[in-house]
Amino acid sequence: MPFILVSFSLIPNYDMKKIILLLLNICLLSSFSYSAGKFALGVNLDENGAFVNIVNQTNRYSGAVGFDSLGWAVSDFDLVLLDGRPATEWNGTIDDPEQYRIDYSGRYKSSFKGTAQLRATGTSVAVENQIWDPVSNTTFFDIVISGYPESNHGLVFLKFTNTRRTANDTLKSGITELKVNRPGYPVSTNKIFTDEYINLCKSADFACYRFYNVQNIWDGEPTYPAKKTWNSRKTPYDACQHSMSNINGKSDGWCWEYVTELANLLNKDIWLNVYMSADSDYVANLAKFLKFRLNPEINIYIENSNEVWSPTQATHGPYNKAEADYYKISFDQNYARRTVELSKWFAKAFGADEMNKRIRIILAGQHAYNGRSDTHLNYIKSAFGEPRDFIYATSSALYFGSSKASATDPKVINDGMTEDINSQITDSQVGTYRLNHINKANQWGFAGGCTSYEGGPSIPEGGATANLGNQILANRTEKMKDVVKLNYLEGWKNIGGGLAMYFTLTSGYNRYGCWGITDDYTKPDRNYKMQAVRNIIAESTSSVDGSDEDNLLIYPNPVQDELTLTEDASEIAIYDVLGREVFSKTITLGEKIKLFSLQSGTYFVKINNKIRIMTKI
Repeated sequence: MPFILVSFSLIPNYDMKKIILLLLNICLLSSFSYSAGKFALGVNLDENGAFVNIVNQTNRYSGAVGFDSLGWAVSDFDLVLLDGRPATEWNGTIDDPEQYRIDYSGRYKSSFKGTAQLRATGTSVAVENQIWDPVSNTTFFDIVISGYPESNHGLVFLKFTNTRRTANDTLKSGITELKVNRPGYPVSTNKIFTDEYINLCKSADFACYRFYNVQNIWDGEPTYPAKKTWNSRKTPYDACQHSMSNINGKSDGWCWEYVTELANLLNKDIWLNVYMSADSDYVANLAKFLKFRLNPEINIYIENSNEVWSPTQATHGPYNKAEADYYKISFDQNYARRTVELSKWFAKAFGADEMNKRIRIILAGQHAYNGRSDTHLNYIKSAFGEPRDFIYATSSALYFGSSKASATDPKVINDGMTEDINSQITDSQVGTYRLNHINKANQWGFAGGCTSYEGGPSIPEGGATANLGNQILANRTEKMKDVVKLNYLEGWKNIGGGLAMYFTLTSGYNRYGCWGITDDYTKPDRNYKMQAVRNIIAESTSSVDGSDEDNLLIYPNPVQDELTLTEDASEIAIYDVLGREVFSKTITLGEKIKLFSLQSGTYFVKINNKIRIMTKI
């Protein structure tokens, strides 16, 4: 909860109502001198527009008789190079009522090792200027895409026939090192990430970037008891940075070289998800890799897989269940066990002093059922010791729907979003009550409190088509800006929540969700969500005429049942928002002040002629 610090030692004969009015006026004075700390809002990354070489973003090979260890076809083959169509144009209809398209037009400078007859098909696409350099055994060519914004724009198929890797190879032996660079990037460039993508990532002053999406955590686990090993990880030399489980057996997403490359370019904290099948050698090598590759000021959040709730989830659910059976513990207990295991392995690599500082282990929970966290934490305490010795923070997900999802007016759907968020903030009887998670984190004493690993609008989702057009449009209204701000400010920051991650940076808007802050990676501000994000980050915890020491006068804040003073004082008085004294007591330094009788809400605390705003939860 943001609070304001004011010294009234020079103001004689003041009364509490005047103090309150003054405090509220100070909140409105943008020109008032204050020191500010930005709210820690981060974002989940995705790969839309990320790579200069778009081959990194496709694994849709067909017609090949086989592949080598890096995933290059060893015969003639077909490739879906690009499919930029809005959903679900491939079925003859488009979900988005605005039928918005990203413009993929331009000349893509391209090359590969070897020779081939090359043909491009799709929508307004052609191959031009193909030439083979025998000295380097490199074929150069251009792919030209035009026709924006016509139907099926951005659909490109490539067909490689009569392939030969080298002059000494047999005909139809395939090619390697295929590269198709986006318009404006020469084939000789060493850039991995596009300028447009870097600019998008920096469109707001994000505190942290989560790599879950691009790591392919959701469906990247093998079948238990198989393990992921360091020597079998994805590399920059593999044919793409998508899952290649059916090509060369590598189901992971971006290689760690590219993850750290982007992290260093952005130079902010990062949040990484670790496969539960990664063995101890993999994790040890990953920790060493991060230690020596990352800028030292970058903090590293580590999470065991992602959303391990259901044993029947595609891959990580069955893996966790099978491993739990092996250890003869429950599904939830094994998730907690593995999290502690990761903590110990990272502590060994970075040193115990870096734990809960640079290395921040996350124990995620299910937002709508906080009881899972009880199982996690109680098991850790009984099996390993105090959870705060291994865990930096717990985590939930700040998603919201709409109580008016069927409305024909998108702004009314926005109103329903506001109602849903407010319910999660104030109604302790609903499963999604957010203070359940925040209070639990405070009770267990985690250094990072409770974080949010994902969040944002979850309407539409899941492929549902009822009232789809209006739900998509609701994500583009100016009113959506206020909804997003409510979710993260009043709905999280102001009730004591920690680092919060938005899901996700960019995505198309369709029946599967409107997850992206923007729906066009080249236009961060196409919708109002990015403006909301900037406003959220600009909101600060401020102090007036005070120092950092003064800010610690009362602890914790928000408070649940007991308050402690960190400055010697003879008495404390607490007033409600109407200026009525609701509590007073003569005290000594370090005494725990019992506040069981106070209702949840906002209060003003008077200590040594200083006033603090306190939240009781």
